[in-house]
Amino acid sequence: MSGSAIVMLIVAIVIVWGGLVAALLKLRTHPDQPE
Repeated sequence: MSGSAIVMLIVAIVIVWGGLVAALLKLRTHPDQPE
């Protein structure tokens, strides 16, 4: 793999996992109320 491909792979992984962690932290602090 070229250097730019590795950088783009790392950026994509950080975006996906960062979003997942942010969503989990938001749900932890503000859980959905059951209807």
